[in-house]
Amino acid sequence: MIFEEKTISSKVVYDGPIFKVRQHVVESFGGESIRDIVEHSGGSIMVAITDEGKILMERQFRKALEDAILELPAGKADPDEEPLVTATRELAEETGYRAGSVKHLVSYYPTCGYSSELLHIYICRDLTPGDTDWDDTECLELLEYEADELIDMIMKGEIKDSKTIIGLLYARQAGEI
Repeated sequence: MIFEEKTISSKVVYDGPIFKVRQHVVESFGGESIRDIVEHSGGSIMVAITDEGKILMERQFRKALEDAILELPAGKADPDEEPLVTATRELAEETGYRAGSVKHLVSYYPTCGYSSELLHIYICRDLTPGDTDWDDTECLELLEYEADELIDMIMKGEIKDSKTIIGLLYARQAGEI
């Protein structure tokens, strides 16, 4: 039997530029408890495939890890923005490419234990190059890889970013790469 927690009270304890943290006091199975929830607008991830079959990747420094991470292009949704709009906007901003074909692959909750974030993965093809439009604080290295090379890197533990792992393995299983 599933016990649904009832909210007794709720307040925002942090309101930042990327997410909010809301603290809930709930009636849980064992009594009263506190749940800290990260409220995030979600985002889109792009498995962008060139005409030559290469996958666009980016390497960027991630402060939380104190390391530069190899990952698929991705970006946060603007308030009330549709995931497809986020995907096409972020692909152009981060890589300079515009996609002639964009297909939804999968949506998932990366950390449902403490966050409302919902991510959407898209396959992007028929790419046309253009200029990037990075935020003032963004600095990315754009790279292209063969699909098999990326899958090998995942299996060897060299790629650890969950959105990249899910996007590439799902695209492989779906026969997209």
